[in-house]
Amino acid sequence: MIQYRRADLNDVTDLVNLRIKFLCEAEEIDEETSSDLLEKSLTKYFTIHLQNGEFIAWLAIEDDLIVATSGVSYSKVPPSFGNVSGEEAYIMNMYTLPQARKKGIGTILLGKLIEDIAKKNIKKVRLLTTEIGKSMYIRAGFKENSSEMVLNLKE
Repeated sequence: MIQYRRADLNDVTDLVNLRIKFLCEAEEIDEETSSDLLEKSLTKYFTIHLQNGEFIAWLAIEDDLIVATSGVSYSKVPPSFGNVSGEEAYIMNMYTLPQARKKGIGTILLGKLIEDIAKKNIKKVRLLTTEIGKSMYIRAGFKENSSEMVLNLKE
């Protein structure tokens, strides 16, 4: 039986490991190439932002193993006509281990995030998706938006 709960500081290592698995799968990178710097940066991010509430994660646990995770990062941007509060939620870190996919776990985790976001009265929710997760987000009511552009500056 799968149990669901919010992540806490005791889960930081697991959140880091699952995020790296997700990134390697999404970007088709061998896990062996993941860097210590990325691991340290993720550990710092999750530790700080779980504590201050700017990041919330939900976990799905089966037989003491975290089989899926989800997360939402909260931010404030200048208000606009479509978002007068300026508060936004960015869903990220949605990942299910391959052996646990196609069981509705991601859909349940997404629902829990949306409930948390609604409790904060945030009206704008954004995310980037992989092809694997796209249909789940569409079923949840997300619409594709082709107006967003990205510039990745070199470090």
